[in-house]
Amino acid sequence: MNARSVGWRNRLFGWSLMLVGILGGMALGAWVFDGPIPAPARFADYASLPRRLLRFSHIAAMALGMVNILYGHEVDRLRVSERARRVASVSMMLSGVLMPIVLALAAFQIDWKWGLPVPATAAFVALAVLVYGLSQGDAS
Repeated sequence: MNARSVGWRNRLFGWSLMLVGILGGMALGAWVFDGPIPAPARFADYASLPRRLLRFSHIAAMALGMVNILYGHEVDRLRVSERARRVASVSMMLSGVLMPIVLALAAFQIDWKWGLPVPATAAFVALAVLVYGLSQGDAS
């Protein structure tokens, strides 16, 4: 795989998303165990929905970062059209961008939860193309 492959973008994006996820985790960690920064009142209760949504946002960034890295190693070998490969690649990255953002927004305004089907659908499209392409055999 070269620097211009479709998968290269997913791998770069995935590692970048994990970096952002680590930064978010560090920020959340400053509130834990009466840390150096007191949690804002809305997030003071560890079990509160807003605080759980922020934790899910951090987890989504980390998990979808890893998924994008793995996706990047597979997508270029799929027996699908170049267009399908690109749509699937962008869909997986879109999921990685939108899922943590929508979860974080929902922590501040719960109505944002209605946006969660968008990144979930993007991930579904990307994985459906991947499964289909893998079922067709390895193109490499």
